[in-house]
Amino acid sequence: MAVRSSLSSVAPLARDADPAKARAAAREAWLRHGLILINPDWLTSWADRKQAEILAELLHGRRRT
Repeated sequence: MAVRSSLSSVAPLARDADPAKARAAAREAWLRHGLILINPDWLTSWADRKQAEILAELLHGRRRT
């Protein structure tokens, strides 16, 4: 006997985010729309991460921690 729930239709939305899909979506946003979406963790060098942070702060202000 299967248990039914009113939440069963939204259960697939409760999965953990897939980092590979996020990166693919960021790439698609760049190629189609010219939008730049960068997760600092994708950048392997300290200098690249720092440059991205400086640009983000210039455009959006400092993050609250």
